[in-house]
Amino acid sequence: MAPERLSLSQRVDQFFLYQRQGRFDFMDGLRGWALVMIFNVHFLGIYESRFYFLGEGAFLNRLLSMFNAGHAGVDLFFILSGFLIYTTIQRKRSGFWRFLLNRCGRLFPALLVVNLPLIATQAKTIPDVIDNLLILGLFPGTDLYNVVEWALTYQLYFYGLAAVWFITLARWRFSQGWTFYWLLAIAIYLQHQTGIFGPTGVPRFMSMIWGVGLAKLYGSPKLWDRLGPRLSWAWPLGIALVYAARWYWTGHAAEIIHGRWQWAAYFSCIDLGFLITIAALLANRGLGRRVLGWKPLRVVGSVSYSAFLIHGVWAIPLAQILVKSLDPGFDSLALHWLASMGLTVLISVFLYAYLERVYFRPAPAQV
Repeated sequence: MAPERLSLSQRVDQFFLYQRQGRFDFMDGLRGWALVMIFNVHFLGIYESRFYFLGEGAFLNRLLSMFNAGHAGVDLFFILSGFLIYTTIQRKRSGFWRFLLNRCGRLFPALLVVNLPLIATQAKTIPDVIDNLLILGLFPGTDLYNVVEWALTYQLYFYGLAAVWFITLARWRFSQGWTFYWLLAIAIYLQHQTGIFGPTGVPRFMSMIWGVGLAKLYGSPKLWDRLGPRLSWAWPLGIALVYAARWYWTGHAAEIIHGRWQWAAYFSCIDLGFLITIAALLANRGLGRRVLGWKPLRVVGSVSYSAFLIHGVWAIPLAQILVKSLDPGFDSLALHWLASMGLTVLISVFLYAYLERVYFRPAPAQV
C-alpha cells in the first residue's frame, strides 16, 4: 500500500517540528514579528539619510522611521527567552552544567558558521578573535564583526544567571519566590544608576528578567486564574503601546539615547507592551493567536535565530548587489527589501535544516 501523500502544509509542519510537545505555537509568530522588526532596523538604516526617497517632511518618511526606530525586536526575543528558559528548567530539571552545555549547543553551531568567515577576513587582534568566537565581551574595545552579537553576549550571561538562580539555588525556597524576584529586579535597576554596565546595558538585560516574571505568573495557578482572563482582550493594546513608544522615539531619539533614565523608561515601556501582548495571548485563543499562527510568519519565527545572525552581514549586502544597477528611488528600496528578506529566509532555512533542527529533534529511542 502506497504511503499517504502529505500536503504542503503538513510537510512544512513536519520539517519545522510543529507537532513537538510543550510548544507554545503562537510564540513562533512572535519570533517572526521580532525578526522583522530587527531586520527593518538594519535595512532601513541604509536609506535613513536619504529619507527613504520620500522627502524629509513627508508623513510616510516619519512612518518608515518608526519601523527603523527604537531597536525593539531584540527585547521581544529577550522576553520570550526569559519565559521559555524558566519554563524549560522547571519542566526538565536539568543539572547546572548540562543546562549550560545544552544552551551552548543551541547557539554556537550556527554562530560559528556565520562568524568564522568574518573573523578570517576581518580579524586584527587576538582579543577580537576571542570576543567574536566566545561572545562573552571579555575585552573592552574589541570590534564585533556581526553587529547583533551583543545580544548573544547578554543571552549567555542570562543563561549563567538562570543556571545559578533556578538550578543551584533551587533548594533555597526564598530564592524561588516573588520577594527574591523583586529584590533582584530592583538591584539590577539600581546597578543601572552606577553606569558600571554602561548607559544602555541594564534595561535590555531586564527584558529577560521580565520574561521570567511572566513565566512565574503563568505557572502560579492561583494568580494566573485571576489575572489571565482579565488580560485576554489586551493584546492590541500591548502592540499599540510598543509602536507608540517607537513613534515617540522618532521625535525624541537624542533625548532618549543620551539620558540614562530616559533610556530605561523607553525600554521599560517597550517591555510592558510586549508583556501585555504575550500575557493576553497566553490567556486568549482567539484572533491574536490566529494572526500569529499564519504559516509564513511562523516559518520566519522558526528560523529566526539563523535569520538574526545572517540578515545584516550576508543577506542585505548580497541583495544590495542585485539591485545596485537600478535607479535610486522608493521602487528600488522596495525591491531591495524583498530581495533581502527573501535571501534571509532562504539562507536561514538552510542553516536551520543542517545546524538547528538536530537540536530540536528528539533522539531515537533506545532499543
